[in-house]
Amino acid sequence: MSKITETVLSKSVRNLVAIVLCASHAAAAQDQPIDFARDVLPIFRAKCFSCHGPKTTEGGLRLDTRRRALLGGDSGSTIIKKESSKSELITRITAEKNDGRMPPKGEPLSNRQIDTLRRWVDDGAKWPDKLAGEDRPSQHWAFRRIDRPTVPDAGVENPIDAFIISKLKAHKLSPSKRADRSTLIRRLYLDLIGLPPSPEAVHRFLNDRDDNAYAKVVDELLSSKHFGERWARHWLDLARFAESDGYENDRIRSHAFRYRDWVIDAINNDLPFDQFTVDQLAGDLMPDATDAQKIATGFHRNTLWNSAASADKEEFRVRAIKDRTETTGTVWMGLTLRCCQCHSHKYDPIAQREYYSMYAFFNRTDNNDTTVGGRGAQTLKSAKRDSFVHRRGNFLSRGPKVEPRTPAFLPKLETRGQQPDRLDLARWLVNPDHPLTARVAVNRYWQHLFRQGIVPSPENFGQNGEQPTHPELLDWLASEFIRLNWSRKKLIRTIVMSATYQQSSHQQIADCEINGTTNATCVDPPNRLLWRQNRLRVEAEIVRDLALSVSGLLNLKMHGPSIVPPFPKGLGDFRLNNETLRQPGGGRFRRGIYIHVQRTFTFPTLAAFDAADGNEACVRRDRSNTPMQALTLLNDPVFNNCTSVFGKRIQRLGENKDERLTSAFEICFAREPSTEEMSVLHTLVQSQKDAGADEDEIWRGVARTMLNLEAFITRE
Repeated sequence: MSKITETVLSKSVRNLVAIVLCASHAAAAQDQPIDFARDVLPIFRAKCFSCHGPKTTEGGLRLDTRRRALLGGDSGSTIIKKESSKSELITRITAEKNDGRMPPKGEPLSNRQIDTLRRWVDDGAKWPDKLAGEDRPSQHWAFRRIDRPTVPDAGVENPIDAFIISKLKAHKLSPSKRADRSTLIRRLYLDLIGLPPSPEAVHRFLNDRDDNAYAKVVDELLSSKHFGERWARHWLDLARFAESDGYENDRIRSHAFRYRDWVIDAINNDLPFDQFTVDQLAGDLMPDATDAQKIATGFHRNTLWNSAASADKEEFRVRAIKDRTETTGTVWMGLTLRCCQCHSHKYDPIAQREYYSMYAFFNRTDNNDTTVGGRGAQTLKSAKRDSFVHRRGNFLSRGPKVEPRTPAFLPKLETRGQQPDRLDLARWLVNPDHPLTARVAVNRYWQHLFRQGIVPSPENFGQNGEQPTHPELLDWLASEFIRLNWSRKKLIRTIVMSATYQQSSHQQIADCEINGTTNATCVDPPNRLLWRQNRLRVEAEIVRDLALSVSGLLNLKMHGPSIVPPFPKGLGDFRLNNETLRQPGGGRFRRGIYIHVQRTFTFPTLAAFDAADGNEACVRRDRSNTPMQALTLLNDPVFNNCTSVFGKRIQRLGENKDERLTSAFEICFAREPSTEEMSVLHTLVQSQKDAGADEDEIWRGVARTMLNLEAFITRE
């Protein structure tokens, strides 16, 4: 045999040996069990996590955690154990490029990688506990457990002030001085009961030298029956309270006021917020439910309803259930669940299937028009109904079936029985371990007392919302709220007793080019650091209440059916084709909270000042400044009535002009007029005399001027 032939044979033998060895290794690999950590996880990391991981969750699918991977995505299950032929994971990685192949970009999986995943699924998709992954995005501040922070050592008694001062010092700023007593008492009255202090109350406070004088006013107002009316209106905005159905017919809901009255009484009685929550979401499911608890479920009877004969009843029933789901998410958790109707949330860890699992709690609920305590009431009752994912949000396109469940990134839901219900959900929301409920609630109380919440986006505590300006203070307030057994009044008392709340609202005027690093107005123009109190225009109902109160016309009757004050001139001729419109009737001078709320026709006086319309939960009202508001104060029937009656009241306040002007000013602004202000008022009186006005006209002109001043409808 030649050397050439020998060499060729030698190479052939070596190649053959190599082929045999590779084949034997491949056979051995096929026989070797799939190890998740060694074989599967590296494929997921290399090919899947960029689109289906913790930062991006395309199609609602995450493959970085066991629970989310086995749950699947928006279109349903992705991994079906022991059935690779039915698993979407395998279908997508073996598809053609133009037929939805995954990954959509870059190199496709190799045949060996595909075979590995197929074998893993057929072997039961075994995923060890130690590699299950952390499903809770605890790195986001709002999703972390509420831990009571240490109060900074700032040399002050109230912890709120310690947190505020500590932050101000870090920015080389100082808090403003305390507001004067006249400003403080008017601020307290407007914030806590929504009515102006009487001159007698003002003088009593100004002359009280007791160190507890301010605290006595606070306690008096917190115990006032009008506190419930003032703070119930805040809650009714969230509850999208209205007394008509909405949509085309907008039929009147004649018993809706009973829920409003329940809210007023609950707040006056300082019903703890946890029980306040349970009663509204599941009062009907409570053992031996009381009449009041049944009426409380009117919270979710406030959904719109289309009674038109041509309306698809199931479509609008589903809309109402989605509204209940989303309102619950907004009001108690500050989450934008609406984003999940059609797809998984783009920013927060909420899959579309989890949205419809929340939906399932309310889908097993029906409206219940019944008799409670011998009176008509609109409540809820349980119903049996299966729930499904709605593909792309379309209720006609059913996806996988879902059961009532809460989002997995939040604490575990504890159930009383095999099937969770609304009562379990309500108790879960107010579990002290829940990271959102207490934070969201105290942020709203702060917002009502400072114009802006510590979290400036009260509707969104998620990862796309705004960061808290004082995160430690927020957590302290939340933990304090729970420590106070969820007492609304005690928490509000803590806030208004702080020096931060009692600060003057005056701006620091300076040249920012010279003092830009030391002047608070230059350093923090929007007052995020709270170096002063904020001025704010009071809400629509309070604008009206103030005018009625100072004129002496205000009817303080509480509870009962709502009223419809007179419409502006010409509006009474307006007729709607289908909607039922309540016409003006008696009791027209009652407080604004008792004005009938018609969804398709917000009462014009209130609409001018940005009142909520009841169509959806309103977490914060706009505070616009428009010419229409000035025209309303000048020409609306109620303000014309107030002007006339207040003018006559002024004439009874003293024998001479100075006495009348001073007393009228005190009634409106809780203080005496300055020398300059008194001079302007004298000029006003004289100019009217020069124009030939009689006494009634003169004092009516004075009344109109005072009721139209910006300061009259502003809380300093």
